[in-house]
Amino acid sequence: MDDYKQTMIDLILHYYSPTPEGSNIQMQTSQVLSWFKGIIPNQPITEHDVFDVLKEQSFKHSQKILTETIQTVKGNKLRGILPEYEEKEIGRILVWNLYERIADF
Repeated sequence: MDDYKQTMIDLILHYYSPTPEGSNIQMQTSQVLSWFKGIIPNQPITEHDVFDVLKEQSFKHSQKILTETIQTVKGNKLRGILPEYEEKEIGRILVWNLYERIADF
């Protein structure tokens, strides 16, 4: 039987680093699981396996603030009034910080 956990470790460390060296990609555990499912069969791994792999390899997590742009002032072309917008917080989630490895091509 294949060692899927080791395959996951090899893949994650091939493309990402737990320390800043490239762009910061923030993903939830379920998103990382979906990423792995591109080549690892669906049933043998779960979010628990992904969590274990990320923790074992010292990946860190952070809080991400989700926002949406809302219009605060309605524009009026005839009066020369431009619409105004602001970002409003709509929620917060915890995400894993994965740093893209710099390719040696």
